[in-house]
Amino acid sequence: MIGSNDFFKLADGRVAKLFQLRNPSGFGADITDFGGAIVRLFTPDRNGNLVDVVLGFADPEEYVANDPFFGALIGRVANRIAGGRFSLDGREYRLALNDSNGKNTLHGGDCYGRRLWKGTLQGENSLKLELTSPDGDAGFPGEVKVEVLYTVTDANELVIEYRAVTDRTTVFSMTNHSYFNLNGEAAGECGDHSIRIDAARRTEVDEFLAPTGRNPEVAGTVYDLRSGRTFEEIHRELPRCFDDNFVLAERDGEFKQGVAFAASARTGITLEVSTTAPGVQFYMGYFLDGSCVGKSGIRYPQFGAFCLETQLWPDAVHHPDFPSARLEPGQVYGQKTVYKFGSR
Repeated sequence: MIGSNDFFKLADGRVAKLFQLRNPSGFGADITDFGGAIVRLFTPDRNGNLVDVVLGFADPEEYVANDPFFGALIGRVANRIAGGRFSLDGREYRLALNDSNGKNTLHGGDCYGRRLWKGTLQGENSLKLELTSPDGDAGFPGEVKVEVLYTVTDANELVIEYRAVTDRTTVFSMTNHSYFNLNGEAAGECGDHSIRIDAARRTEVDEFLAPTGRNPEVAGTVYDLRSGRTFEEIHRELPRCFDDNFVLAERDGEFKQGVAFAASARTGITLEVSTTAPGVQFYMGYFLDGSCVGKSGIRYPQFGAFCLETQLWPDAVHHPDFPSARLEPGQVYGQKTVYKFGSR
């Protein structure tokens, strides 16, 4: 089941739309063509009640700024680029230093999550979003044509497929920045959640959250999530909790089933992540501070949600041994991620 309606009007008079994708059981998502943001995501709890498990704004116009990137599509390059600059074929490109510490470029600077995309419903259960990113956009070279396909399946999956081509050598890496709370978007902290991530290594970062180039083993450390841990346990050992990329593979493109698994003890809702991406950023909402008023009129508190952002390893432009973000004319960038929901 699909449909659409007007969501809000932009300052220039254009209208952002909200698209509804549902399967026969009611599972599904509301997605806006502004930023490609997932505004709502309904999934059944252990009692069969539909619960909205993603954070979003009470006022739709707040998606224009969307400082936390709630639900947004992230590009041209996801995560951080250290120092806000990189070199490509001997030429240096300078980007906006928009990270909170003023040291790095975060999520491409002028993020795709703050653009109006072209949205088209596809068949019974999919939404295609299209965007042309011009040469020089946010400081990056090359005109890039981007397509993102959101699909809701009868197995209670939200599938995200990314595709991009360029007319000039550039760098490219996308993700989705949904914030999940499996107790419901207005339920507060996620201490009763548990997480498992099948990663033997992580990308180490410096004090400004830029990768050092080292990818240490997680065995014997607080970063070892392979056997599963509760959020409450993590918080006791790491007061700021996680904002880290976990290494899923050495190269991009191979589909990996069930690389991350989260669950709520309260509602029984589970989330399994499968992806072709070689990394996943596990972020536990440290920078949420109560300033954002959510859809239920509740202010979202610190640690009131978590993100599982499938991606290339961050700052790959500075680390030639990382999976490459380089995209050439004639190549096709592709990434597929499946968020599968269940209950227990």
